[in-house]
Amino acid sequence: MILVDMAVRHKAFGEGLVIAQNGSYITVRFGAADKTFVYPDVFERFLTLADGSVSDEIKSEVEASKRAKQAIQDKKNEENLRAMTRGIVIPGKDTREGDDEDPRFKDPEE
Repeated sequence: MILVDMAVRHKAFGEGLVIAQNGSYITVRFGAADKTFVYPDVFERFLTLADGSVSDEIKSEVEASKRAKQAIQDKKNEENLRAMTRGIVIPGKDTREGDDEDPRFKDPEE
């Protein structure tokens, strides 16, 4: 959807005008300040068209974006589960137990 020259309203910045659209980003001019947002995600919670609505086309793009992000997260979760069942340590996950624990994190009462 082409949004350039469309009036919008942001929850924090107020009334603005879309001045640029480039792939996954839109730039909105609010008075003297230009702000760039991720499109269409910004329409999910922060931005509406000037009349307070969000077009059906934008809504469908927001939903498609959410589905794509969920698919990526599901794939990561599946890969992590497979790695854990094979005993592979996932970066950022501390699986050490017993005497191998870092002494800096031991309970002082032990």
